[in-house]
Amino acid sequence: MVISLGSSRRRKRGEVLFRFDSFCQPGYPAQLAGAFRDNVRTLLGLAHLEAGAPGETRCWSFQLELHRHPPTVVRLFVVEEEVATSPHRQCHLCRVVGWGRHLICSKRFHFVLPKRESSVETDGLCYGITGHGGGGTDKASKGTATSRGHLLHGIVHLNGYGHLVGIHGFEGGSDFVSGHQIMDLWDRICSALHVRYICICDVAIASLNLPRRIYMLHERQSDEFSRVHSPFCVARKVSLVDTARKGHMVLRLLHGVAYGDTWFGRWGYRYGRPSYGVALQAYQQSLHALQSVPLCVLLPHLNCFTQDLPMLVTKYQAISGHKLLNLGDLLRFMLDLRTRLPATSVTAMDYRGIMSDASCRWSAKRVDMAARAVVDALRRSSSDARWVTRQEVRDAARAYIGDTGLLDFVLKSLGNHIVGNYVVRRAMNPVTKVLEYCLEDVSSVLPTAPPGAGVATPGQGKMRVRFHLTRAQLMRDLVHLYRQVLKEPSQALTTGAFGAIPVAVRMVLDIKHFVKDYHEGIMATTNNAGIGHVYVSLCCTLVVRNGGPELVPPYETVTVPAHATVGELKWEVQRLFRDMYLALRTFTAESVLGIGAGQDASAVLGLIGIGSTVVVQGVVDEEQQHQAEEGDLKKEAPAICEGSGDVGERVVDCVCGADDDDGERMACCDICEAWQHTRCAGVADAEDVPHVFLCSRCDNDVVSFPALSC
Repeated sequence: MVISLGSSRRRKRGEVLFRFDSFCQPGYPAQLAGAFRDNVRTLLGLAHLEAGAPGETRCWSFQLELHRHPPTVVRLFVVEEEVATSPHRQCHLCRVVGWGRHLICSKRFHFVLPKRESSVETDGLCYGITGHGGGGTDKASKGTATSRGHLLHGIVHLNGYGHLVGIHGFEGGSDFVSGHQIMDLWDRICSALHVRYICICDVAIASLNLPRRIYMLHERQSDEFSRVHSPFCVARKVSLVDTARKGHMVLRLLHGVAYGDTWFGRWGYRYGRPSYGVALQAYQQSLHALQSVPLCVLLPHLNCFTQDLPMLVTKYQAISGHKLLNLGDLLRFMLDLRTRLPATSVTAMDYRGIMSDASCRWSAKRVDMAARAVVDALRRSSSDARWVTRQEVRDAARAYIGDTGLLDFVLKSLGNHIVGNYVVRRAMNPVTKVLEYCLEDVSSVLPTAPPGAGVATPGQGKMRVRFHLTRAQLMRDLVHLYRQVLKEPSQALTTGAFGAIPVAVRMVLDIKHFVKDYHEGIMATTNNAGIGHVYVSLCCTLVVRNGGPELVPPYETVTVPAHATVGELKWEVQRLFRDMYLALRTFTAESVLGIGAGQDASAVLGLIGIGSTVVVQGVVDEEQQHQAEEGDLKKEAPAICEGSGDVGERVVDCVCGADDDDGERMACCDICEAWQHTRCAGVADAEDVPHVFLCSRCDNDVVSFPALSC
């Protein structure tokens, strides 16, 4: 889908500018203390309305300031999708991650950070869910958003469940924002809005187009779903499908071996659900086995086949300054070192070379004191901004250097010079036309000074210092090590004691589902109401007397005044569930279980204790519901759940041990109708499934049939 927006000049008029790095931190830009459905309304009240009217698809935007010098602003769009009028009523992402039994919500909110704002103004903002279904082979249309089209695309259903379709940093086309910054922003948004669960998917998940017999199975009830539907569930989780890469390296394998966790682990994500039958214990054992490969055993073994890897390991062993014992230590050191290296091969001048300048009339000691005062001033200012203006540096250094002539000389001369463990960079701001300075820490890559080295003479100070290692060189070494040991191990690493490496690598790569537990409750506690409090929050659910087996509403937090009556509570529960779920738009509340009839005028707190759960019983007007559905979608028997429909419940019986759909490609046996992973059946992902497909068991049975004699 595409929503058209107005011109940039008209939209920016009168808009508020929010700080990117602190957007959605606690209290900024607003206090958000309710459920997601309430918090998102509060947040959007501070945004700029781009397009749409109530009852239609609407779009808001926030201007987020990345830098002040030079001025850099990005725009975050939020689209409210009306599911009843959407061409994709069901969310295939919910089915993939095991949320197929969830009731379909009435709204979805898309959080979009486009790559190019100019293209949004020209072509409109693309949003939506691709790969929507079943056995269809429809391709994504031009107006359907995929993770390729935006730096950030997140979807949150009205009940607080959602998906991060994709994030893309510098390698994905971003000009200003890194993937780490985008992930920080998304995590702050989810935390502030009190999102319950988030499934993070990549392009490989968002653009599934599967042939006739390989469509995704209808999900069974997962453990996470059961916990959310329990009245004593107090945890909110965020789940993801991790397919992140750095070039040709899969990050969940690289970071798993280096740190024992996925790249998303820095935001609190842990093992979520099995794939290909790989349970938590097998996953942990595989990571531990890869991390613990001893270098003292690995190097002599490799030395018999190649000289490249032993030399590479020896080089980083020398750089580290401490003993690297195993493969995990080596990869962790290389990844940590990468962040401290210059991006490209550069050389820098020793700052003492400025003393040989003809205009220098000060002693070497005084020049040295002034240069170090400038560096100290830049270090103190680095917490506020990376680049500092010349005037700010001069004012800060004057507290230690009284000779302004000496200070001006040093500031004029310093530029791409090494002072201590720092390179002083100097550049002119293209916007303000003012000189600015910054520091680059190169302590880890500077050549070791010879013993007894002191202050250089003016003639020696012009010597250029070349760094031992650059980031580009380290990345080449890292890719080579990853490819030779993990991705494409040579024959030397597939035999004997090292034969377990390919098996462990495959198990680690098979696990893509990770979960973050927020440890925040959804049910009321004793501090929600009482003396001096105005409102009380209760954990409520429904029992639909004339509903089918699929119509099982979850628990939701309902907030009512502390003096509310039972009748008012019933009306509020009825209103909330009607607004939130399409299948309950005609629900009528009749009674509260445990409270006798005729007590609608009684106070809630007199009959229901704090921390108790409330079950409201009622009915759905089926005739009116079908009329509403036909008016919206012109369909018969509309789906109630995200995973319901013509797919139905299927039996999964795979040789890998999987007994439930894990989101991987499966095919149905033409004899026993059991579903099995195509990979486990020997069909490569790049190949089509044969027209007649037999599972491993049926194939063996057919082979064992006795030959027919004529």
